[in-house]
Amino acid sequence: MIEQAVFAGLTTMAFGFLYQVRASLLWISGVIGAVAWGTSLGIHLLPGAGLLGDFAGAFVVGGLAEGAALWKKKPVTIFVVPAIISFVPGYLVYESMVAFLKNNFNGGLHFGLSAMFAAAALGLGLALATALLRPLLRPHHFLNPR
Repeated sequence: MIEQAVFAGLTTMAFGFLYQVRASLLWISGVIGAVAWGTSLGIHLLPGAGLLGDFAGAFVVGGLAEGAALWKKKPVTIFVVPAIISFVPGYLVYESMVAFLKNNFNGGLHFGLSAMFAAAALGLGLALATALLRPLLRPHHFLNPR
């Protein structure tokens, strides 16, 4: 589990490098990706967790990215985009397309809907983290809008 979290952090840093995130901020993105992946993996180990692990991982990404953005005075997207890439259900979409090409419509529908639900869980986790934590971390922004 720790090994997977470390590799998720390295993957996050690699995507941050591809998106030209400053080198001084890459390690923060890597830590966010590693912690979020570890959280997601830990929840996936629970019986019947389903999409809760994806949701929790995305929530951790959103929450830690909000904190890092406030700490470093940078946009949140610098930390969110590289860290959430590891969670994107690309393999499920690939399997869905392969199943459809092989005329296995039930399998294609299964994998496609699984990918859609996983993407929805990721989006909901990020949105909820932003909606709940940004007003708590930046109350002056919401009390005195310009």
